[in-house]
Amino acid sequence: MTVTELRKELFDVVAAAKINKQITNIMLHGEVVAEIRPKQTKKFDWEKYGKDMERARKYLNRFDWSDVEKIREESKVDRFPKW
Repeated sequence: MTVTELRKELFDVVAAAKINKQITNIMLHGEVVAEIRPKQTKKFDWEKYGKDMERARKYLNRFDWSDVEKIREESKVDRFPKW
């Protein structure tokens, strides 16, 4: 499609990209210089997410929870003197 044709039919071309997933090449002086294509949506990779969570569980199981308990107990102590 030439730039002149695109100017006349821009809204139809954008609608075709959105609805029909159409890719439109734009030509200027007989050479393709651009294209209008539908936006690609990345699908969520559940398999990778599951592997990442499995790796995280291994680290959490090795974590020393006594440090967390110690920090909790220390946080109960007043850290600032009474004014």
